[in-house]
Amino acid sequence: MTLAQPLRLMGAPGSPYTRKMLAYLRYRRINYEFMLGDQSTNLDLPKPKVELLPTFYLPNDEGKIEAVVDSTPLIRRFEQAFTGREAVPSNPVLAYINYLIEDYADEWLNKAMFLERWGQKPDRDAAADRTMDQLFDGKLPRAKKKTRDQIAKRMRERLPLIGIERKNEKALKDSFERFIPLLTTHLENNLFIFGY
Repeated sequence: MTLAQPLRLMGAPGSPYTRKMLAYLRYRRINYEFMLGDQSTNLDLPKPKVELLPTFYLPNDEGKIEAVVDSTPLIRRFEQAFTGREAVPSNPVLAYINYLIEDYADEWLNKAMFLERWGQKPDRDAAADRTMDQLFDGKLPRAKKKTRDQIAKRMRERLPLIGIERKNEKALKDSFERFIPLLTTHLENNLFIFGY
């Protein structure tokens, strides 16, 4: 199914999957309309079955707009719908390696990112402050500390849902610390993680 441009999506600048999809859309030169925060309620857009960011608003097989989440299937859908500057290699072996790298970033490195952002109180407070700036567009609420603490508490409580627990924190930190020098060395000689 051909998709009309611009694609409409709702997300947040601090959301790693929002950043992933914005980078993908820019790389592919796919026009999009980015809505910050929950502007979908003002536009009478549908809610996704599971509320995750980013949320895309796309036509289903009957042409009715539905809320769609989950970056990897979205990328596969866009790879079929748009031509030029494809991000998934046509060679099946390379496509598999590409998918493996994407899955590693989505499912493991993302845990390390959440742990670093929301695991320790000073980091949690700083991340909550950035989140408030984004949510309130710089016009912070009167009860700034209370709002910040609510955001920090909510995100700290989500860590086990993401798969971050005391028993695996050391493994996450150790693997992340091994990964960063490897990534740095790779990017010193290549523009992309996979490709040239």
